[in-house]
Amino acid sequence: MELVLIQQNDTHGCLDAHPEFFWGDPRPFYIHCGGFSRIFRYVTCLKQQHPHVLFVDGGDLFHGTGPLVLSKGEAVLPLLRQMPLDAWVPGNWDFAYGPQQLFSLISQVPAPALAMNAKPISGKVNPFHSHMIREIEGIRVGLTGWTYPFVDQTMPPSFSEGFTFSLNIDDMRKVVHQLREKERADLIVVISHMGLPLDIKAASCIEGIDIILSGHSHDRIDKPIRQNNTWIVQSGASTSFLGRIDISFENGKITHIRHQLIPLYADEYEEDPEFSRLIREIKQPYETLLREEIGKLKTPLHRMFLNETPMDRLITDAYLYAIDADIALSHGWRYGAPILPGVITVEDLYQIIPTNPELFTLELEGRFILEAFETNLEQVFSPDPFQQKGGYVLRTSGVIMAYKPYNPKGRRIEHFLVQNKPLKQDAIYRIVSAGEQILGQYQSVKKHLGIHAHDAIRHFFQAHQTIEIHDTPRIFSI
Repeated sequence: MELVLIQQNDTHGCLDAHPEFFWGDPRPFYIHCGGFSRIFRYVTCLKQQHPHVLFVDGGDLFHGTGPLVLSKGEAVLPLLRQMPLDAWVPGNWDFAYGPQQLFSLISQVPAPALAMNAKPISGKVNPFHSHMIREIEGIRVGLTGWTYPFVDQTMPPSFSEGFTFSLNIDDMRKVVHQLREKERADLIVVISHMGLPLDIKAASCIEGIDIILSGHSHDRIDKPIRQNNTWIVQSGASTSFLGRIDISFENGKITHIRHQLIPLYADEYEEDPEFSRLIREIKQPYETLLREEIGKLKTPLHRMFLNETPMDRLITDAYLYAIDADIALSHGWRYGAPILPGVITVEDLYQIIPTNPELFTLELEGRFILEAFETNLEQVFSPDPFQQKGGYVLRTSGVIMAYKPYNPKGRRIEHFLVQNKPLKQDAIYRIVSAGEQILGQYQSVKKHLGIHAHDAIRHFFQAHQTIEIHDTPRIFSI
């Protein structure tokens, strides 16, 4: 018997094909990829040709582009009702609109949502299933879901309202044991939104998992990772890729596994005409708003580097241009599809910073600024994957920093300059930033400005007409 698993993860509302970043020699290049219409066509054709296909989603389905954010996730529902999904796990950004909206979204997706490590506060109905069984020609496939376990620690408080989250290996082990021993599963598949490092450590601690379909960290895994007899894969982000695993069984036992990472190149994979029409209908109410032009861009924007990226430098440079401050900070975002040189529109603003947070200023002593950066570096580089709670390195303008990622906690930063002068521990510095995630412990002393991120970026483009983001590095790992 042959079974095919198809994975999409971290789609983040990329409804259409878009430029995607690829590594090349002598420099990176961009190819148009992806879109839900290509995914739909690939999976539906495969299900017509192959009798045994399971199609799953690894989370962050409801957030990330203008139509999704403006509709609180509802814009993608007509697509999900048509997509032949068999199961999905919620990602951290799927909690962005609060519990009631998430409950509503879940109720309108035909496929079950799996998350054994997220539970509503007592007395509430649990919208998530801990696990499920699919029987295919006598083969019992057990699926369970792991959502991001730190929503209540790293995301704005409204995200976790009404929910508890955990990273409890004993509980995970019990679910796997139940699937294997009580449910008699021949194949155990975890759909995860914990991130690749956490999934690898979890696999090392838990016996009996056959496959982890990883998500959250946007890794493009073209060669599966083996950990404790578990196959671990992840399939990029932004609807640009699919992961495919072909599994052969004989007498109820796995005899062969083959994996492919499939880039959905626009010139190689066809769209489904009716699905494309549905996407156009979904986008139509937002067209006037999203097509508004705000300026021109001379250099590409992307988020593919860990230390700093041109997309985030645009944000922090715009903050410093709008507000008199020493340092500008922005969250280490992972998502946001690349944007190529040319006219920039409001639609692009929602790719650059979809939450459009309000700007604030904050005055801090130098020692506390260093502490904040060290905390961020620990969340990104902790030697214990279960302590890795960050996205990328904190984005900044006004700072030059050199650090050693392998140094101990609190001792990574070796050089730190503010406005080209060495930081003084007892000096006061003015910071401009936006959003609840940045310097969250100082919420009570932040001065909110009534200006939002999109306003600042608009103003930056209007003042300069054409923006060029220089690639001179400011953050160095040494």
